[in-house]
Amino acid sequence: MTAINIKISITKEHLSIPFNIQDLDQSMASHMKEINDYVVDCLENKDGGPYLSDFSISRLSFYNDHTGGSFRMHFKIDRQFCCSDLLSCQMDYIDFKFNISNDTIAIHGSYVDWTIQ
Repeated sequence: MTAINIKISITKEHLSIPFNIQDLDQSMASHMKEINDYVVDCLENKDGGPYLSDFSISRLSFYNDHTGGSFRMHFKIDRQFCCSDLLSCQMDYIDFKFNISNDTIAIHGSYVDWTIQ
Protein backbone atom coordinates (compact mmCIF):
# COMPACT_ATOMS: atom_id res chain seq x y z
CA MET A 1 0.00 0.00 0.00
CA THR A 2 1.48 3.31 -1.05
CA ALA A 3 0.95 6.54 0.81
CA ILE A 4 0.05 10.00 -0.41
CA ASN A 5 2.33 12.83 0.69
CA ILE A 6 1.32 16.49 0.44
CA LYS A 7 3.28 19.57 1.45
CA ILE A 8 1.60 22.88 2.27
CA SER A 9 3.54 26.08 2.84
CA ILE A 10 2.72 28.04 5.96
CA THR A 11 2.53 31.79 5.45
CA LYS A 12 0.93 34.50 7.52
CA GLU A 13 -1.97 34.78 5.09
CA HIS A 14 -2.30 31.05 4.48
CA LEU A 15 -2.27 28.92 7.64
CA SER A 16 -1.28 29.71 11.17
CA ILE A 17 -0.84 27.23 13.99
CA PRO A 18 -3.20 26.02 15.33
CA PHE A 19 -5.46 26.19 12.28
CA ASN A 20 -9.11 25.23 12.03
CA ILE A 21 -10.98 22.88 9.67
CA GLN A 22 -12.06 25.69 7.32
CA ASP A 23 -8.47 26.91 6.91
CA LEU A 24 -7.23 23.37 6.31
CA ASP A 25 -10.04 22.73 3.83
CA GLN A 26 -9.02 25.80 1.81
CA SER A 27 -5.36 24.80 1.88
CA MET A 28 -6.15 21.26 0.71
CA ALA A 29 -8.35 22.49 -2.19
CA SER A 30 -5.42 22.77 -4.57
CA HIS A 31 -4.51 19.11 -3.88
CA MET A 32 -7.93 17.54 -4.64
CA LYS A 33 -6.91 16.27 -8.10
CA GLU A 34 -3.82 14.64 -6.57
CA ILE A 35 -5.98 12.99 -3.89
CA ASN A 36 -8.56 11.91 -6.50
CA ASP A 37 -5.88 10.35 -8.72
CA TYR A 38 -4.27 8.60 -5.75
CA VAL A 39 -7.54 7.04 -4.49
CA VAL A 40 -8.73 5.99 -7.96
CA ASP A 41 -5.34 4.38 -8.59
CA CYS A 42 -5.75 2.40 -5.33
CA LEU A 43 -9.19 1.07 -6.30
CA GLU A 44 -9.20 -2.52 -7.48
CA ASN A 45 -12.50 -2.05 -9.36
CA LYS A 46 -12.40 0.89 -11.76
CA ASP A 47 -15.75 0.11 -13.43
CA GLY A 48 -17.96 3.15 -13.93
CA GLY A 49 -15.07 5.62 -14.18
CA PRO A 50 -14.75 6.38 -10.45
CA TYR A 51 -14.05 9.93 -9.32
CA LEU A 52 -14.20 11.66 -5.96
CA SER A 53 -16.61 14.39 -4.86
CA ASP A 54 -18.06 16.03 -1.75
CA PHE A 55 -14.81 16.35 0.21
CA SER A 56 -15.02 17.30 3.89
CA ILE A 57 -12.65 17.26 6.85
CA SER A 58 -13.34 16.16 10.41
CA ARG A 59 -11.49 15.03 13.56
CA LEU A 60 -8.79 17.70 13.34
CA SER A 61 -6.53 17.38 16.36
CA PHE A 62 -3.10 18.66 17.35
CA TYR A 63 -0.41 17.11 19.49
CA ASN A 64 0.08 18.92 22.81
CA ASP A 65 3.23 20.63 21.55
CA HIS A 66 1.56 21.73 18.26
CA THR A 67 4.27 20.05 16.14
CA GLY A 68 1.73 17.90 14.32
CA GLY A 69 -1.60 16.20 14.48
CA SER A 70 -4.18 14.34 12.43
CA PHE A 71 -7.46 14.73 10.56
CA ARG A 72 -9.89 12.64 8.53
CA MET A 73 -10.86 13.54 4.96
CA HIS A 74 -14.25 12.18 3.87
CA PHE A 75 -15.32 11.89 0.24
CA LYS A 76 -17.73 10.11 -2.08
CA ILE A 77 -16.50 7.74 -4.74
CA ASP A 78 -18.93 8.36 -7.60
CA ARG A 79 -19.37 6.05 -10.57
CA GLN A 80 -21.50 6.38 -13.69
CA PHE A 81 -22.15 3.27 -15.72
CA CYS A 82 -22.77 4.47 -19.29
CA CYS A 83 -24.28 1.26 -20.65
CA SER A 84 -27.12 1.25 -18.12
CA ASP A 85 -27.31 4.92 -17.06
CA LEU A 86 -26.86 3.79 -13.45
CA LEU A 87 -25.12 5.95 -10.89
CA SER A 88 -23.58 4.79 -7.66
CA CYS A 89 -21.56 6.29 -4.88
CA GLN A 90 -20.00 5.17 -1.66
CA MET A 91 -18.67 7.21 1.22
CA ASP A 92 -15.08 6.66 2.26
CA TYR A 93 -12.21 8.45 3.96
CA ILE A 94 -8.47 8.77 4.47
CA ASP A 95 -6.93 9.37 7.88
CA PHE A 96 -4.05 11.83 7.53
CA LYS A 97 -1.26 12.67 9.94
CA PHE A 98 0.75 15.87 9.63
CA ASN A 99 3.98 17.29 10.96
CA ILE A 100 4.79 20.97 11.13
CA SER A 101 8.37 21.95 10.42
CA ASN A 102 9.61 25.50 9.81
CA ASP A 103 7.32 26.90 7.09
CA THR A 104 5.86 23.59 5.86
CA ILE A 105 3.15 21.17 6.86
CA ALA A 106 3.96 17.65 5.64
CA ILE A 107 0.75 15.62 5.34
CA HIS A 108 0.71 11.86 4.76
CA GLY A 109 -1.95 9.21 4.67
CA SER A 110 -2.88 5.89 3.07
CA TYR A 111 -6.12 4.82 1.45
CA VAL A 112 -7.52 1.36 2.09
CA ASP A 113 -10.01 -0.06 -0.42
CA TRP A 114 -12.54 -1.75 1.90
CA THR A 115 -14.41 -3.48 -0.95
CA ILE A 116 -15.02 -7.16 -0.23
CA GLN A 117 -14.18 -9.32 -3.21
